Amino acid sequence: MTWAIIGLMAGFILVLVLLYILLLKTALAPAYKILALVVCTIFYWIQYASLQQYTGWPTTDDLPEEFVLIASEVIEPDKKTGESGVMYWWIRESGSSQKSPRLYELPYQVGLHQKTEEVVQEQAKGGRYVGKKSEVSGSADGLGINFEKVRKAKPDKKPASPPPTKQ
Repeated sequence: MTWAIIGLMAGFILVLVLLYILLLKTALAPAYKILALVVCTIFYWIQYASLQQYTGWPTTDDLPEEFVLIASEVIEPDKKTGESGVMYWWIRESGSSQKSPRLYELPYQVGLHQKTEEVVQEQAKGGRYVGKKSEVSGSADGLGINFEKVRKAKPDKKPASPPPTKQ
């Protein structure tokens, strides 16, 4: 267990103990006790919803300005059921190898789906791409996302050594 999980559990247990004392061991009016119960229930619901981003569920937050696409899964829209499609991207912020990758959920768009498939295929062949947020009008999709191929830096050639001098 990590310290974060232990801390969260301790916080939840503390609230439960305080609620128990308030509801069963005090002489408060029933209206106050019901109010405390409702407030604690709302607290637990808000806490649960807030922690979803830490449990591995996809986030709908904005993408970073620059990122590396690690993998993607695309679920196309289904006309029979009327479900809109969705795209899941597993990305890492560019230039930040210390940060863990994050799963993002994006609305389905045909142009972005095609571009994503191309990028994934090129990456499988060894190509490297960086995704960048851009102006919506200039991007391949309506979300303002473009992919740029990363060129490998060529090593500097060592200067030729001068010919040996005769003495």
